Amino acid sequence: MNLLALLHSPAASGGDTTTRRIAAHLSASGYSVLLVPPADAAELTAVAEEHRVLALVGTHALLSGSTFLETGLPYVLALGGTDLNEYTLEPVFHALMTRAVERAAGLVAFNDDFARRCRTLWPQVADKVRVIPQGVRTTPSAYSLRRALGVGQDAKLLLLPSGLRPVKDPLFAIDCVKRLHAEDHRVMLVIAGVSYDEDFEAIVRRRCGSSPAVRYVGTLPRDDLHAAMREATAVLNTSTSECSPNALLEAMDVGCPVVVRDIPGNTCLVEDEVTGLVFADPDGLRAQVRRLLDDEVFARRLWRRGQAFVRRTHSMQAERAAYAALFRDLVDDLPPVVDVPSRDRIVRANGAELCVQTFGDPSDPAILLVAGASASMLAWDAEFCELLAGGSRYVIRYDHRDTGRSTSCPPGEPPYGLRDLAADALGVLDAVGVARAHVVGISLGGMIAQVAALAEPARVASLTLVATSPGEGLAGPDLPPPALRVLTELADVEPPDWTDRDSVVDHLVAAARPLAGPAREIDERTGRRVAGRVFDRAGGRLESAGNHAYLDHGSPWRPLLGRITAPTLVIHGAEDPIHPVAHAHALAAAIPGATVRILDGAGHELARQDWPDVVPALLRHTSDDEGRISRATTSL
Repeated sequence: MNLLALLHSPAASGGDTTTRRIAAHLSASGYSVLLVPPADAAELTAVAEEHRVLALVGTHALLSGSTFLETGLPYVLALGGTDLNEYTLEPVFHALMTRAVERAAGLVAFNDDFARRCRTLWPQVADKVRVIPQGVRTTPSAYSLRRALGVGQDAKLLLLPSGLRPVKDPLFAIDCVKRLHAEDHRVMLVIAGVSYDEDFEAIVRRRCGSSPAVRYVGTLPRDDLHAAMREATAVLNTSTSECSPNALLEAMDVGCPVVVRDIPGNTCLVEDEVTGLVFADPDGLRAQVRRLLDDEVFARRLWRRGQAFVRRTHSMQAERAAYAALFRDLVDDLPPVVDVPSRDRIVRANGAELCVQTFGDPSDPAILLVAGASASMLAWDAEFCELLAGGSRYVIRYDHRDTGRSTSCPPGEPPYGLRDLAADALGVLDAVGVARAHVVGISLGGMIAQVAALAEPARVASLTLVATSPGEGLAGPDLPPPALRVLTELADVEPPDWTDRDSVVDHLVAAARPLAGPAREIDERTGRRVAGRVFDRAGGRLESAGNHAYLDHGSPWRPLLGRITAPTLVIHGAEDPIHPVAHAHALAAAIPGATVRILDGAGHELARQDWPDVVPALLRHTSDDEGRISRATTSL
């Protein structure tokens, strides 16, 4: 599938770097991305037609959005700081941006603050907004800033990686550092960045004058800038408005302390005295710099915490997966007449027509994801699938019978049982040409996985059983039942009008709420977006998903679990109200060598907040080496 990314920012600027990074992520995910310099709508449309482009991506609702509006193609916009901090203040620009975001297929905000502000400005597009934190990868060159400046190791370099624009407020930094230099001649400010305005550059140069306290070095290549950050005493940000500045993340990643102005775009990244230092006024900036100069142990502790924060929350792998998932959803929503290789497809399996979708390279080890009761493949978020695929796995998700685009039966009359669904799962592997797979099942899907592993053990490379149960023993039920509170709450959820999208979305979100961990916040916006797609894919047959409540489970399989030879990982929420945690321990006790991992605070769910722990655990468990996690029961 061909995409087009619009480059409208100067080379090496933050906007240019972000656009190129997003394009690289999409290229790594199998898309062909054409990078195009600024063009009007007619020129852009001509290029898109020539290269058979199906969708567009750009940064800034004004600069990209105003052009994309006229092309007629679907597009995604990543909202920049200039969008919300400056352009929205101008009525003409604001009106144009409103049209652009309303027409967009998707909107990206780099942090929760910007997402909140976007939804406040344009509540009509609130459900389109996704938060995708910027990914960071630093590649310092052999460049030496000190050598280029002709200064020794004793110099205390305060680096301001900033374009020359009033909003970046380099004049503030110049005046503050000049005063610091007067007190300590080792201190100097180095400004590195593109010049946007000749007149403002002239003002900056005049303010610098011939002072040894300040140097402007112009634009540095990205690798040289990373090397300069590594040599600096601190990296500064003096902007009056920002949106998750990538330079701060890069500085923290290379191990340089950061000192930033107290504005939301900075403080969403920097926690004062934990991952960096924050100031509010000139005296504050000078005081914070002195702290770094006077206490090397404190400075070292700051950069180590900052580096750990960036590597934990701003990985390139997570950003790649998020953009790949966003465009996967966009592709799925294109008209059926558009031929897209990555779109889901119908296969014949076990006498049924099942809808299947794959992620990653078919030559990699396969992971089959089996959803729970009444759940389609969308229960496995595309971003979750992309994260697994990014770990060199071939990921397969599919719609059960009576869900999504698969075979549908009249409500209340399922002519199939649990063992048929297990045969379906194995039939999906046949349909995609996979002889043996790692099987991951959640809730009912975990029961299906157990039955499949017992039926055809040679085809199951490993088992991962999430929020599920071994079922009954020969003597009948002996494990804790679902919590009465949750059953009552579920019974109180009003049945929807299955023909009305809004009614169904409300119903699905309300039904999911009681299943979450009681102390957890529910991401209802994402829930509503997914529920809407569930309705759209079902083609008016969504009521039939309730057939899973009437399934014949057949004879108990729990007494047979000792026969399972596949390495087994049991993942379970500590607060699961449907299958209390005793079900997880019963599974581990019954399956030889099984390992239990408990998700603190989790309910009957596999929530996004658990992915940073669960995804690495799954990749370890599905590896071919012997480094699987130990037998001990621990929390993830």
